[in-house]
Amino acid sequence: MGDGVFNRCIECEDIITNPICPDCLVQQMRVMVAEKNPSLAKDIDGIYIEGGTNCFQCGKSTGLCAHCFSKDIYFQIKEKDLLLAQEFAQRFDYDLRAALL
Repeated sequence: MGDGVFNRCIECEDIITNPICPDCLVQQMRVMVAEKNPSLAKDIDGIYIEGGTNCFQCGKSTGLCAHCFSKDIYFQIKEKDLLLAQEFAQRFDYDLRAALL
């Protein structure tokens, strides 16, 4: 893993400090969204982006940080359900709320 060059998010270029891959995150996100909007939960998908950081849950490599993935899903939800998007931002913060202010 060297000097951290390979541990940077491909979207924001910050070092990945919460190493959880989008596939693991999306499982949790779907559960939360399904509580309020089951049809919207079906639209939430993970994405595999290879990187130099391993997910602490499944061990798969990832190149996208939890913040950027959560932000992308937040905007996807916001298009259809603003109140749910606000609750989502609280649950999957990863500094998301600070970035949205």
